[in-house]
Amino acid sequence: MIDRSKIVAMVEHWLMTPPNAYYGSSYGADLNGLLLVSLTSNVADEFIAKMKADLPILSSLDSDELSLYTTTSGFEKRIIVLRIGTVSIDLTNLQQS
Repeated sequence: MIDRSKIVAMVEHWLMTPPNAYYGSSYGADLNGLLLVSLTSNVADEFIAKMKADLPILSSLDSDELSLYTTTSGFEKRIIVLRIGTVSIDLTNLQQS
């Protein structure tokens, strides 16, 4: 049975894997693609669409159960957060191997 902890583990693996890390596959998250883009771009929608393509189990989630948003910390720092149901994952300090 696939429970919440397994889905979170799948997402964490996807986040830690850079795109094209597996030969012949585009699997993986482009975390650098979230940075330094104009505020009018639809990068969050593209990020979630790629996540759903790479992890088909997430396709069954509604848009209010899977989201990407930012918050501010201090004067100049933005924190990017991925929310899956009630689980929030801070993407700001993740380092891909």
